Amino acid sequence: MTTRESDRDRIAASPDAVIVLVVLVIFLDMMIYGLLIPVFPQYAPRLGVDESVIGLIFGLYAAMLLIFSIPMGLLSDRVGRRPLIIVGMLLLALATALFGVSTTVVHLVVARTVQGIAAAATWSAGLALLAETCDPACLGERMGIALSAVGVGTVLGPVFGGLLFEYLGYAATFLIPAVLVAAVGLLVFAVPVRTARSEEGPGRSSMLPPGNLVPLAACAAAIIAVAGTYGVVDPYLPVYLHAAFSASPATIGFVFAVLAVAAIFAMPAAGRVYDRYGGSRYLIGGGLILSGIAIAAAMRAPTLALVAVAVFVLGVTLSCVVVSVVPILSGIYRNHGSQGAAYGIYNTLYSVGLSVGPFVGAGLAARLPLPAIFLLQAAVLTVMGVLGWFVIGRLGWR
Repeated sequence: MTTRESDRDRIAASPDAVIVLVVLVIFLDMMIYGLLIPVFPQYAPRLGVDESVIGLIFGLYAAMLLIFSIPMGLLSDRVGRRPLIIVGMLLLALATALFGVSTTVVHLVVARTVQGIAAAATWSAGLALLAETCDPACLGERMGIALSAVGVGTVLGPVFGGLLFEYLGYAATFLIPAVLVAAVGLLVFAVPVRTARSEEGPGRSSMLPPGNLVPLAACAAAIIAVAGTYGVVDPYLPVYLHAAFSASPATIGFVFAVLAVAAIFAMPAAGRVYDRYGGSRYLIGGGLILSGIAIAAAMRAPTLALVAVAVFVLGVTLSCVVVSVVPILSGIYRNHGSQGAAYGIYNTLYSVGLSVGPFVGAGLAARLPLPAIFLLQAAVLTVMGVLGWFVIGRLGWR
């Protein structure tokens, strides 16, 4: 064996190489998702369409993630993780480049649809690959590090998008990131990642492992609760901040940056705590209860600074819930050859929460003031946290 082949084998066998690749994949997906935020308003006058059309196109990402996450996860169980990650990254590069040359609404629809399908492939296969190659004893921390890339991409994406658009123009805003995404896809292709699946051959996936209906339902409730909270906070907190404190767009952006930064630091830390001490009852049940308290505190805060403190606490507590649920979900499927199915289900449930939150909020907004909607969300989280506390105790989760 040559030195070059030996180096490639060593990298392929390294869990550190896997986590670097997965972090890159998640970061780039979320960076490009955020990249579009400052640019999307330009499409309405440019294409001569109503803003509502642009809003529908923007929502296609979540719809595709919802539809394709489980099929992509199951497919990765059959054909392996690396092929799905490579295809997903190349599709993301194609979608990003298509945004750069779009001249019609049809182009935008195609680009956004492909972007969502690519995310379903890379997220499902990437998280499954991480779970498959990581020692279960440190999976919480590893997943926390990987998922913290969501916050980094969310924060940096709009910044990069705005700067590229202002200084290099419309086409370069998308073509430069497209090249970067394609390069990462080729990197995954060039460095083969060795997994048990590639050596044992394709397995038979099990969507609902026998005897695990109650644990799966508990995981589903926690994931939807967290995603649904973001689904309410993202569209309606800016409106509340502007109405209550006359907050400017820059100030509102700072508050959301606080939320993202809290998640960036809290996820690896919460994962490390879970790996070493367990405590899912405290991290999940307690995390949901404290999330409800944080939202209620934000609504009662007399100053914008105190709202930002409450939002920071909310980012920490929601992160504790997610990072604890992920290794539990992985453990349920570990003995059934279905890690791809596990993370396809995770993505689907998260998409459900993100989709349900805004719609429920819109329905309530016609009848209730915004503070009452947030207080209702706080009550729901608190009740779910109390129920989760007792259910987790009965299930005996560590």
